[in-house]
Amino acid sequence: MSLLHLYRTPGLSAAARYALLQMARQRVSPDIQSIDTEYCFNIDAADELTAGEYGVLRWLLSETFEPERFDGDSFLASSAGVLLEVGPRMNFSTAWSTNAVSICQACGLRKVRRIERSRRYLLKGVARLSEEQAWAFLSEVHDRMTETPYPEPLRSFETGVKPEPVQEIPVLEEGRAALERVNREMGLAFDEWDLDYYTKLFREKVGRNPTNVECFDIAQSNSEHSRHW
Repeated sequence: MSLLHLYRTPGLSAAARYALLQMARQRVSPDIQSIDTEYCFNIDAADELTAGEYGVLRWLLSETFEPERFDGDSFLASSAGVLLEVGPRMNFSTAWSTNAVSICQACGLRKVRRIERSRRYLLKGVARLSEEQAWAFLSEVHDRMTETPYPEPLRSFETGVKPEPVQEIPVLEEGRAALERVNREMGLAFDEWDLDYYTKLFREKVGRNPTNVECFDIAQSNSEHSRHW
């Protein structure tokens, strides 16, 4: 089932839009006359919503005192300029989505599985932007670690990426040498103490082989900023 889209405008306050416009005129193109913005709610549901469910969802996502600023159709006409969109990466659900889905579930919307909110920008006064100009703007309005540009409206949250199979590290059979090997291959940064400690832990106390996932998790727990023994 394709995603349901709902829209709310504006996506930025007037002051934030003005600051963004000044930046865009300096770094992208002096021909940009104005910037309109909106949020797009990308909604994944297990089945088609009934009229009642759709009404509840609209009520949850719209601003209570500004219903005219919320609709099932976009407020931004791409024919009026260049339309750019950014939002969360698809390989994980955001904290915002988790909270939104929990609220939907509490309100009886059991079909809603995930909601991600993207931001859309309409740059008026320009008919097109070069790839360099578009990236100059996009780099200012999204976090490249957790977000990505959407070249077209989302149709699905599927990424097409399949996780690699979990593998056992043969510590019981090969001892410390097995941990040394996975340490090199995965860049786990285990030192001499770590290698001795975890070899002994799995061979003598746990009594089984660790998986590569467990080794990676241990490495994260050992990182300097999160080593909470």
